[in-house]
Amino acid sequence: MTLQFSFTHRFDSQDFAIQCQLPAKGVTAVFGRSGSGKSTLLNVLSGLLHPQSGHVKLNRLTMLDTQKNIHLPVWKRKVAMVFQDARLFPHLSIKENLLFGAPKRSSNTFLNELTALLGIDHLLTAKPNTLSGGEKQRVAIARALLSEPQLLLMDEPLASLDIPRKREVIQYLNQLSAKIEIPIVYVTHSLEEVMHLADHLLVLESGKVVDFGDVETVWNSGTLSLWQEGERHSTLLNAKVAERHEHYAMRKMKVADHWLWVPDQGLEDKVGQCVRIRIDAQDVSVTLSRDAASSIRNKIPVTISEIKAINAHSNLITLQLSNTLMLKSTLTQWATEELNLTQGCHAYAQVKGVSFTQQNLASH
Repeated sequence: MTLQFSFTHRFDSQDFAIQCQLPAKGVTAVFGRSGSGKSTLLNVLSGLLHPQSGHVKLNRLTMLDTQKNIHLPVWKRKVAMVFQDARLFPHLSIKENLLFGAPKRSSNTFLNELTALLGIDHLLTAKPNTLSGGEKQRVAIARALLSEPQLLLMDEPLASLDIPRKREVIQYLNQLSAKIEIPIVYVTHSLEEVMHLADHLLVLESGKVVDFGDVETVWNSGTLSLWQEGERHSTLLNAKVAERHEHYAMRKMKVADHWLWVPDQGLEDKVGQCVRIRIDAQDVSVTLSRDAASSIRNKIPVTISEIKAINAHSNLITLQLSNTLMLKSTLTQWATEELNLTQGCHAYAQVKGVSFTQQNLASH
């Protein structure tokens, strides 16, 4: 059960040739620069754009096949869209907005479950002008799902929100994506949203797919290097949450066969579960001895696999944790030469900081 699409189209001087096969459940983030084809992809999937050639198939439903002259109109595709702007009717209550366009057979039970899941059940009698931006977007998401779609498209739904409201909506979207059984195609310019929300990542460039896979693999592959220059480089890893330190407010996380100590912030209910963590290159230093006195708690044995110059005074060092896992570190040219770091030599990565999501990867 998948979402398959392959199409070509031309706008004036720009050509698009986009094809991929997405899982039938979970969040696939679509990422790329302006003009790379993100909106074009959404318009083809929704039926708003009839490409010059191609096909779109969701499970057993063929929504587009130009060779067979099949082009289902928007209202027959069972596709819902959430935009940057919530687009609520100002004269209707929130409940009336939610039920606008919903199938008449839609049950109150589904409405109640969805509004509770998105934390808007107490807003049903309110008008849109009394809601915060985050609340409006959650209403828009609920309204889209009440149309009982087989595919949910989201076009930068958090772009207009400030950081606190973004975090608020991300928390609810995480819960939602774990519950619903349909694919979500999520267009964004934000790597933070990719990290916190997506299961898979589709990267577009100049109207073509340049990478696709699970988020950790694509993130760590180097495809996103244009957006991760210098010290902004980072690595995404899956970590299993373990026990709390008996004396200090720190908690263990297991990454492959290694342990990391992280601040114990909201991880109490995650023990035994896997979460996604990000380790920024600027938060990783290198030492040749595990026994060297240091305030840094995390020292992990690694092998230097690559040294790449960032500029005249800094290097990006790739540190292998295992055959498949790695870290990135930014070091000065001075430190690299003083430690005599070369490809293949053994050292210890000192990890100063770890960012983690509240996403329970085991449930995705």
